[in-house]
Formats: sequence, structure tokens, C-alpha cells
Amino acid sequence: MNVTETVYTFLRRKLASGVYDPGMHLKEEAIAAEMGVSRTPVRAALTRLIAEGLLSPGQKRGAIVTQWRKEDVSEIFAIRILLEGHGAFLCATHATPEQIATLEATCTAMEEAFASQRSGWLDVLGEGNRVIHEMLYDGSGSPYLRISGRHLLDVQMVMGGFYIYNDDDIAESLHHHRELTKAIRLGNGPWARAVIACHLGAAMERFLRNDGEPLRRDRPQGAAAG
Repeated sequence: MNVTETVYTFLRRKLASGVYDPGMHLKEEAIAAEMGVSRTPVRAALTRLIAEGLLSPGQKRGAIVTQWRKEDVSEIFAIRILLEGHGAFLCATHATPEQIATLEATCTAMEEAFASQRSGWLDVLGEGNRVIHEMLYDGSGSPYLRISGRHLLDVQMVMGGFYIYNDDDIAESLHHHRELTKAIRLGNGPWARAVIACHLGAAMERFLRNDGEPLRRDRPQGAAAG
């Protein structure tokens, strides 16, 4: 991995983890000093993230963490419903027993974390949520779908996650994950696709309802929901 790729990966992970708030100005000099590199690879990494829509050009040097509009949220969810719906449909046919077992174990871990609400439970939900939604691409058997869809999951993480959910919202989301897993285990593609449409449609309404404002003060790192 070259220096530019290292800087790019570092920044992308921070964005996905919610370390940088929307509207925050990322300065080339500060990032270069933090990573011990020159400004050239930092500039290249920022340019790449701007092209991906995760950052916006700054007025001077550096970039601004993208601030999402309602129109952006609606469009991203609409595309995810199409892509993940197709992924869920294919996953019901192509997922391996090991992949299905991972889905079931992940659902259980998330449900137990929610029931206990011990320290770090929101992080467990965030990581589990990513595992489940990535599995719709990985288990689909389609490399083209996987390439097309994974970027949207990262965008979703930058926008926010379970920190805008109340307990009823989380319970509903976990129920959707369990129902989705059951549909895939039974090989019922139309059912799996319908569950994803319902799940992501509900998540979109929550984002639009809250305008991205957190309901929880214990904001998790990387806990994108939906």
C-alpha cells in the first residue's frame, strides 16, 4: 500500500466512524502532521474522497466533511433499496450455510447487546448492522453488485446511525434483521427483498424525521443503522 492509499484509508475509516462531524474543515497540514507524511499524498487522498462525495472542496486548502441534505438521504436510500433488495433476493439462493450461520449469530449478538445495554452496546449494534448488510452483497454471488453497493454503506456510516434511534426504533430494526435472516435461510428471495424494502424505508423515515440530530448522547463509533 503506497502512502496516498494509506492516507485515504485512514481518512475514510475516520469518516465512517463518525470522528469527523459534518461541516468540519479537514486541513492538509494538520492531517500530514498527524500521519507524519507530506501534504502531497494528503491532497491526493482528499481529492479522491471529494470525488466519492464523502468530502466537499474547501474554500482554501483541505476539504469539508459533507453535510447531507434531505434529498441526498432520500436518493441514497432509494438506491440502497434497489441494490440490497436484489442482493437479498440472490442471497436467498446463493448464500452458503456458513454465511447464513454468520447472519444468525450476528442477529443474536445484536439482540443480546440491546437487551443488556452494557457499555459499548451501540458499537455492537453498529458492527453487526454492517456485517448483515455487507452479507447481502457477499452472499449474493455477484461481484458486480458487491462493487456497486459497498460504497453506499460507507456513505450511510458518514451520515450517521443508531444514535438517532430510540429503543422502539432499534427493536423494530432488529426484528427486520431477524426476519431477513429467516427469509434467506428458507431460500425465499421475494420475502427477503420485501423485508429489505421495509427495513430501509423505515430507516430513511427516521433520518428524515430527525434531520440527523442525535437522540442519544453516547454516540457510537461507526454505528450506521439501516
